[in-house]
Amino acid sequence: MSVPRFDWRGVLARGLFCLFVVFALYNPSGYSYLHWLAQGSGWFWLKLAVGTLLAVVLLMLWRTTSGVLKRPGIVLVGLFCLGAGMSWSHVTGLPVLGADSLLVWALLSLAVLFTAGLSYSHLDHRLGGITHTEEIK
Repeated sequence: MSVPRFDWRGVLARGLFCLFVVFALYNPSGYSYLHWLAQGSGWFWLKLAVGTLLAVVLLMLWRTTSGVLKRPGIVLVGLFCLGAGMSWSHVTGLPVLGADSLLVWALLSLAVLFTAGLSYSHLDHRLGGITHTEEIK
C-alpha cells in the first residue's frame, strides 16, 4: 500500500482549516461564534452544538500542537510570528499595535502555530524518515 505524498498542498489545507477554526471562534469583523452567541436570540441547542464542536476541535488542535512541538517549538513558532509581524509592519509602514490589527495578528499567529503542529510530523517523516507515534495509557 503506497502512502500519499505530503507536499505544500497538505500544509496549505491544514493552514486553511486552522484559519477557519480560529477565526470562526472569534474575529473583530463581528461574524463569529462568540458574536452569534452574544446576540441572545433563539437556537440554543444549535449554538450549544456548534460551541461544543469548536471547543473539541480547538482542544484537539492544542493537544496535537503541544504534544508534537513541545514548549521549545511553540516558543520558536511564536518568535517567528513576532518577527514576521515586526517585519511586515516595517516593510508596509502599517502599524501592528492597533487594537484590531493586534488581535488579528494574534489570531493569525495562533493559526500558524496550529498549522505547524499539524504539519510537523508529516514534514519530519518526509525529510528524516522518522515516524511519530503516541502511546495511549
